Amino acid sequence: MTPWSLEAEVRGAAVRAFDLDPQQVPFAWPRAEQAQRGHDAASPLAPRIVRLVGASRGKDAPARVGGRLAEELRPGYAGVSGDRRGFVNVTFTAEQRARMARAAADGPVWLTGRTWTGEGVWPRTALHEAGPLAQARRHARADARARITLALDAQDPPPGPGQEHVGWRDPYRDGDETELLSEAARALGSIGEDSSRVAFCRSVPERPRESETTGNDLPVLPSADRPGAWSRLTDANPAFRLQYAHAHATSQERWTAQGAAPSASCPAHAAALRGRLFDGPSALDSAARREEPHILVRYLEGLASAYDEWRTCPRAAARAEGAAADPALPAAVAGVLRTGLFLLGVSAPTRL
Repeated sequence: MTPWSLEAEVRGAAVRAFDLDPQQVPFAWPRAEQAQRGHDAASPLAPRIVRLVGASRGKDAPARVGGRLAEELRPGYAGVSGDRRGFVNVTFTAEQRARMARAAADGPVWLTGRTWTGEGVWPRTALHEAGPLAQARRHARADARARITLALDAQDPPPGPGQEHVGWRDPYRDGDETELLSEAARALGSIGEDSSRVAFCRSVPERPRESETTGNDLPVLPSADRPGAWSRLTDANPAFRLQYAHAHATSQERWTAQGAAPSASCPAHAAALRGRLFDGPSALDSAARREEPHILVRYLEGLASAYDEWRTCPRAAARAEGAAADPALPAAVAGVLRTGLFLLGVSAPTRL
């Protein structure tokens, strides 16, 4: 089960239920974050086709259309129900959840719905060649926008991130600082290229104030004199946290393959993590349509947080709530994080 397949099935249900022309039914992303409690995902299609199906006017029109969609869609799922918003809430079967986790391990296909086997070069500007810090920020944001657009363009994108070993060494932070002469280059030498790219893409404004931050001690324009938490290899640094989550998930996948017992967590934490994985394609689509790379950054941070909560779920609480091991989840998290970081121009270390 993928967001792409569920969206297609909901549209197909609308065509059958209301005898519609398939070309008239709009695309509507199903999202886990919009689902009612206990469900895996919800489709907002019904409110968008109220006029198309000729439903009588009234506040309950979306709910009535959603209810009819739910009836048409119900076979094949553990549960389907409409709600007062008109959203169709879907609960997956255990097999559908397992297939979803396995599919997400292929991050490029999961996030874009196709293989990355095309031709071309992924844009990547040498940030140290910028003079002012603001110029380096513009370059990093332009790189992220171009890479996200290329991933979702009409043509198949070039090959993406592989699964080869990637270390933690940064070419600027851990390299020769004698050549770092400009303001931008000195900042790279202080916090590293990966942290710089995440910092530059994490905020919304195109022309932020020099004193602006995106969180506690996280300046929008981290400099050599004022790096803030971006220079730390701790959870206070969002870039490090994303890279650590990827390294941990990759290591967990490797340990399980070598015979270690897979992690188990309570159903609530597992459901939250699956929900974050499910919402990846729509988050990337929003980042592309709005040309705002911070949407992708914040999505990846949410995924990393859900993974941290899943892997640290207290064992006693997990056992009390019916814990279950899901060895496919770390591979899924690693695949999506690796691809998302790649689109930001950021490396994804593979070992702790």
